[in-house]
Amino acid sequence: MLRIAMLFVRRLWLPLLLLAAFLGVCVAVYMRLEGLRPIDALFWIIHNHAIDYRFVRTSTKIFALFVYAGVFAFQIWIAERVLLTIFSHQGVEAWKSMVNEVNIDRLRDHFIICGYGQVGRTVVDQLERLEIPFVLVETNEGLYRELLNERTPVIHGDAKRHDILLKAGLERARGICIVIDSDADNLYITVTARSLNPRVKIITRAGQQRYATAMRNSGADEVIIPEYEGGLMTGRMIQKYYPAQLAIE
Repeated sequence: MLRIAMLFVRRLWLPLLLLAAFLGVCVAVYMRLEGLRPIDALFWIIHNHAIDYRFVRTSTKIFALFVYAGVFAFQIWIAERVLLTIFSHQGVEAWKSMVNEVNIDRLRDHFIICGYGQVGRTVVDQLERLEIPFVLVETNEGLYRELLNERTPVIHGDAKRHDILLKAGLERARGICIVIDSDADNLYITVTARSLNPRVKIITRAGQQRYATAMRNSGADEVIIPEYEGGLMTGRMIQKYYPAQLAIE
């Protein structure tokens, strides 16, 4: 919402400023021509039908026509700025961002996915297939914009920050899956997530065994070492080609 508001402010500040100046001049002129109070003069500008042509000067009538034309011109200008803002690339992107934030605020009992590398993409694909609610936290702005256009629930920011995790709904989430390529970052996020929500389930990726141990000690419920898991799977595949030896064992 703030982003959309700032976008409109940038687009409308000049016409609104000039409109305020125009109204001020018109109020002053009406006060001088007809001896009106400021509030009555402003009412004439806004509601020009309030002017009784039978009891005003000819100069007031001519000025009233100028005021009507000026107000109409400002209305056209402001409407053009509003439409340009709404349908511009920035406006569409801001609208998508607002809808994304509203959808994330509605999430309950979801999973937070930190990192959208190869492992993160696979996790997201699985969650979408299983229709499990999730929100993705991504630091790369270009990737964030792509995900936003694809209507993927995503937050742009660093998952090591408390406010980003809270914005992702950590306090009401069922779990968090931390699959960034940095063991140090994963460990830090594990500690942070556990401190913010003692009940949340934490699944963390580790690249080295020493980090895996530290993550378990820091509160991770599950620690995945992709290289180790891949090695086990490869070993099981190789075993299929030695059925005789397996039978002997």
